[in-house]
Amino acid sequence: MMTPDDCLVIEYGHEVVRIGGYVLPAEDFSMASFMRDDLGMSWLHPGGIDSTKRLLSMLTLKADMRVLDLGCGLGTTTRYIAKQYGCHVIGIDQDPSMIVDATRRSMGPRYKNVAFEQMDGLHTRFPDNYFDVVIVQSVACFNDKAGLFAEVNRVLKPQGQVGVNESTWVQPPTAGVQRVTRSTVCQTFNDALLPKGWQDILATAGLLSTHVKVYPFSSVSPYQMLREEGLFSTLRILWTVLRTPELNIRLSAVSSYFTSFPGYFGYGLYTAKKSA
Repeated sequence: MMTPDDCLVIEYGHEVVRIGGYVLPAEDFSMASFMRDDLGMSWLHPGGIDSTKRLLSMLTLKADMRVLDLGCGLGTTTRYIAKQYGCHVIGIDQDPSMIVDATRRSMGPRYKNVAFEQMDGLHTRFPDNYFDVVIVQSVACFNDKAGLFAEVNRVLKPQGQVGVNESTWVQPPTAGVQRVTRSTVCQTFNDALLPKGWQDILATAGLLSTHVKVYPFSSVSPYQMLREEGLFSTLRILWTVLRTPELNIRLSAVSSYFTSFPGYFGYGLYTAKKSA
């Protein structure tokens, strides 16, 4: 039986990833950048809006709570929490262009409880015991995990909650599986962990695990895109893909990879609580 390792081949003297009839360079690939810059999508983390809703349902969110969206990107989750739960939400990101775009998208009275600041998640400027809840989505894989969650623990109030959505290995990967998945699905798998690994990282930071749920990675369907991006944006994205062969090949290869090798890669939703 073929495994992901078998997709890593040498062709014309160069290492490439071959998935069915699709050939991709054997180099780290950023799915978030691809979705944001090439496709113009706004939900940039694993599982899209569905995973965010699942993660938030695992937490206890109440009106007027102070929430930190650490690594907020375009601020999509930041705005969603403020709108759905009535919380005061601050989104931070170290990329200044993200903060500019997130702020632009959050104008008007309906987002009066939303604010954005450029800040390094490892060294925030917030005081100790400041937030009721911290949200971390597709951020920890790119950073010093121990340092990041130590900072989360510092800014959380006693009994405060953290909700995490990160790339997760469903079973232990070989070096070849890691390499192919980083090149095909996302570079976040360069530093993805098994579920227990994520729980251990949280525990080391002083955060007590409360819930763990792991879901398989899957391609974004047109229906999911329609719900998340709206009709106009979905039509624009589909048209962009149809007229750009490189984008079409990338999406087709990712879809083929998911279909051919289920059971290796997913995303995990983890919640934990700061001790009293």
